[in-house]
Amino acid sequence: MKLFKTVVLTAALSVIFNGFAGAGQTGAPAGRPAVPVTITSDTMEADKGRGVVVFKGNVAAVEDFTLCADELTVNYGVGSEVTDIAATGNVRIFQNGRTARSDSAVYKRLERTIALSGRSQVEQCSDTVKGERITVYLDDNNAFVEGSGGQRVNAVITPGKKCGQLNSQTN
Repeated sequence: MKLFKTVVLTAALSVIFNGFAGAGQTGAPAGRPAVPVTITSDTMEADKGRGVVVFKGNVAAVEDFTLCADELTVNYGVGSEVTDIAATGNVRIFQNGRTARSDSAVYKRLERTIALSGRSQVEQCSDTVKGERITVYLDDNNAFVEGSGGQRVNAVITPGKKCGQLNSQTN
């Protein structure tokens, strides 16, 4: 049933927004393959006039990482290309052995950044970084962490760790 929902949602979006899951997508940065964003959820509401699609309930978006949340808003730009994805409620992101959690997040597709906010945390191997806001640079394997209102950044870095082989996607 989950596969059926994925296929139906991908097909529906292709019809609503030309090129959403098409091979001719040009929203990827130079040198990166254009890959579709596949989203599953309990419900979907599209507003073609505003270039917005809202997914609600057990949402999972997969590109070359997995983003899960209670709600996802996908915004489109010129040529119906995905420009950004805003996630709210119980946000979890998985990529290359990293796990991120926050109250909300915004993925900027062309910049390949994810800005986490609200009780943000990134874990890799046995290391953990926490802050109010964390910006993850997906292609550079880097992050920038900020505190807020007296909350300082907290990092726990384990010496001599043995992480083993990192998976390309971990759920």
